[in-house]
Amino acid sequence: MTATDWHLKGEWFDVCSCSMPCPCTFAQSPTDGCCRFTLVWQIHEGYFGDVRLDGLGVVALGEFSGNMWVDDPDATMKVMFYIDAKGTQEQRDALEELFRGNVGGWPGKFGSLISEVRAVTYAPIVFDAAEDLAYWRASVADKVNVGAEALTGPTADPGRRVQLINAPGAEVGPGQVATWGVVSDDHAEGFDFSAEYRGGSSKHFPFDWRPDAS
Repeated sequence: MTATDWHLKGEWFDVCSCSMPCPCTFAQSPTDGCCRFTLVWQIHEGYFGDVRLDGLGVVALGEFSGNMWVDDPDATMKVMFYIDAKGTQEQRDALEELFRGNVGGWPGKFGSLISEVRAVTYAPIVFDAAEDLAYWRASVADKVNVGAEALTGPTADPGRRVQLINAPGAEVGPGQVATWGVVSDDHAEGFDFSAEYRGGSSKHFPFDWRPDAS
C-alpha cells in the first residue's frame, strides 16, 4: 500500500500544571512528577492526501508521569482529543489519524507516548494569537478556555519575547523556537484529572510537519 502524503504547518501552545519554565523544554521530568496539560494545535496550511485541513484545530487534554524524553519505561500519557467541528467528517477522520500518531512523522513519534486515548469529541475550536506573540489563547465551546500572555519582567525589553532555540524537549519536534508566556486562563474539562489542574506554565511553538520528518 502507498502511504498517504500529508503536510501540516501552523502553531501550537500548551498550558500545564508545571512550574515555569516548563521542564519538558529541557527534556526533564514534570515539576511534581506528574503533569496535567492542555495542548492546542492550529493548522494554518495542511492536507492529508486530497483532504485540505487549513484553518482547523485540535485540542488535547491529558496527564503524564515520568520523563517522556529519555525512553523512561514508566512514562505514561493519557489524553482525550477535541477535534474541530468546523471540519467535514472526512477532515475530522484525517485529523484523528494524524494526531493519534497513525501516519508517521513527528505526530507518530509523539503519539507513540500515548498509553490511552480516553475520548475523541467533535466541538468548535476558536484559536487566537497575536502576530507578535503578545498573547495566545483558545477555547472549545464551554469546556475549555486556556491562554497566556508573553512573559516579561523588569530587565526584559518589552518589545522582545523570552525565547529559547534548540530546545532539548519540544512537543512539536526539533528545530523550532519556544516562546514563554504567563498563564492567563486554565479552564479545561474533558475527563477527570488525578489532581486539581492549575496552569503554571505556557509556551508557544510553530510547527511544520511532513511524514518523513522526525
